[in-house]
Amino acid sequence: MRIIATVCSAILVMEFVLHGLAMFIGMEAGIDPLTKHFGFRPERWLVLLLGTFDAAAAALLVLGWWHSSAAVLGAAYALGFFGLMLVLRFHRHLGGILPPDFPLFFTLGAVVLVLSLLR
Repeated sequence: MRIIATVCSAILVMEFVLHGLAMFIGMEAGIDPLTKHFGFRPERWLVLLLGTFDAAAAALLVLGWWHSSAAVLGAAYALGFFGLMLVLRFHRHLGGILPPDFPLFFTLGAVVLVLSLLR
């Protein structure tokens, strides 16, 4: 079970580090999906806040190797963030095919959360 949690955590860490870096440097690839889901272009402070949360979640998932409570917090952020994006996508009727990354990362967060709670 620890190997499964490690692999899932590693994928989430990669996502949070890349997305957090995109937020910090203001790349459109990181901001454009938020614009579509929120319905407005987020201000710089909100973008930096989300980048900080992403970086903190990545750090918590890495610390989760030694402290399961840290992994629980990082996984809870993943569930909250990607769950919110899924809800906003359906609420705003964005249509089209659901991007595979939101359900994937939501599921990975759920797996890490459950396995960390069982540890």
